[in-house]
Amino acid sequence: MTDDAPLTPPQEDQALAAEMALGLLEGAELQAAQARMASDDAFACAVRDWQERLAGMAEGLTPVMAPARARNAIRERLGHASAPLANDPNASRAWWRGPMGALAGLVAVGATVAVLWLPGQQTAPAQPGFQAQLTAQDQALRVAARVDGRQMIFAIESGPAPEGRDWEIWWVEPDGSAPVSLGVLPRSGDMRMTLPEGMEPSPQIQIALSDEPQGGSPMGQATGPVVAIAPLTSL
Repeated sequence: MTDDAPLTPPQEDQALAAEMALGLLEGAELQAAQARMASDDAFACAVRDWQERLAGMAEGLTPVMAPARARNAIRERLGHASAPLANDPNASRAWWRGPMGALAGLVAVGATVAVLWLPGQQTAPAQPGFQAQLTAQDQALRVAARVDGRQMIFAIESGPAPEGRDWEIWWVEPDGSAPVSLGVLPRSGDMRMTLPEGMEPSPQIQIALSDEPQGGSPMGQATGPVVAIAPLTSL
């Protein structure tokens, strides 16, 4: 066989499975591959084989500590630290950082509370709640999801993941963009999380569970078959 010879169907399947495991697919190609994984066990098995093969290669890599500048920048963006020497220790503090600033802050808080407690004042409307019941086709897996404001709660009612595997949770937008992982379900008990900025619950959002290696997909996208999917519905 020459280098220019076309791939056979089995070779094309292996190439597609490898691209899926590497996270190279996007848009319509990604959606088509995910749909095929849900209906074609052989293709889903090929993707898992590639994923486990790549994960094994990653385990052999030596972790490298990020440069201190990068670590500091990350901490600053998360609000956990100020940049080194960002503040001049000899500079005088602004008035609002001293005792007078604290007193003014207390007065402002007191005024705000008084206004909120005045008769006839209306409070902000509560954010609507949502729920989803994720059930596998064979009814063996049942997971309840609930959204209260920005808090999301997952509870496995039945069907923990097989040994060495995990159920990974995916947030699926209606615009066809790549699903976003919300983490893996625990073996028992509830899982609580705060939705990241930009994720707005609505009846157009779907929540999906996929079968992934222990610890979740290392590729940032679903590689195992989708075992359950359901839309959010208003409480």
